Amino acid sequence: MSGCCLFLVCHAPLASALHAVACHGFGRSLSDVEVLDVLSSQGPDQVGQALESRWRELGKPKAVFFLTDMIGATPYNGVLSFMNSYPDIAQGVAGVSLPVLLRAITYRSLNQCELIAKLGEDTGHYLQTISPPPASG
Repeated sequence: MSGCCLFLVCHAPLASALHAVACHGFGRSLSDVEVLDVLSSQGPDQVGQALESRWRELGKPKAVFFLTDMIGATPYNGVLSFMNSYPDIAQGVAGVSLPVLLRAITYRSLNQCELIAKLGEDTGHYLQTISPPPASG
C-alpha cells in the first residue's frame, strides 16, 4: 500500500459518525479507514493497545496516520501511547472534522509529511500535529 494507513480515533460515537458520513459522501464503503470509537470507560493505555492490535491485524503498515478529535483527551493520549512505541511509522493531527476526514481520504496516497502539509493548506491551518515526545537520553 502506498501512502498512509488512516486511523480515525475519536470519542464515541464521533469516529463512527464521521466515517458513516464520509462513506455517504463518497457513495461507497470506506473499509480502508480504520475507525476506533473511544468509550468513556477506556483509558489511554487501552486505546493504545487497541490501536496496536488493529495495526498488527493489518500486517503492520509502515506508515500510519491518525486523525483524532481533541488535544489532551483520551483518544489523543491513546494515539500518543501508540506513537511512543512506534515513533518512526506514525504521525497524525488533532482537530478532525468532516472536511478534514474527507481531505485525508482523498490525499491518503501521499506520505505522512505531505498529507499533514496538504491538510494544513486546505483547512486553514487549525489542525494540531501529533508527535510523540522526543526520546530522553
